Amino acid sequence: MNRQERSPGRWIATLFRRSRVHLDRVFEPLGLGKGLYLYLALLSRNEGLTQHQLAVELAFDEGTVARAVQRLTDAGWLRKERDERDGRAFRIYLAPRAHEMMPRVLQELEAWNGMLVEGLSGEEKELALRLLVRMAENADQRGRKEE
Repeated sequence: MNRQERSPGRWIATLFRRSRVHLDRVFEPLGLGKGLYLYLALLSRNEGLTQHQLAVELAFDEGTVARAVQRLTDAGWLRKERDERDGRAFRIYLAPRAHEMMPRVLQELEAWNGMLVEGLSGEEKELALRLLVRMAENADQRGRKEE
């Protein structure tokens, strides 16, 4: 294996690109292409986040998140409520349309993740997940140092 083939970053980038292409194709007919499904998936686990919290969790800049939240709100996927403690902030929630579609969205995401680990043993799946989490934590620590 040459140096490039031994680079974790190369393979992570490849997985990211292929995931985005596949999932954008799957979700585009619903109007959730270009990664918009990521917002629904995160909010399905933790409704009521602020736009800032969404940006941190998804590792996106706040402008990108604001535009995506507005698109999803306009399309009836999300709803915003002013934060009771901070009148400048909005809490973001799934709208009824999103609640209705979440089983399908989560099923598609789980199917993709299942395909990614196809042929791996349970132990290999667990090891891969632990290693990816550690790499993400390393990247997060570096990002905090650079801010």
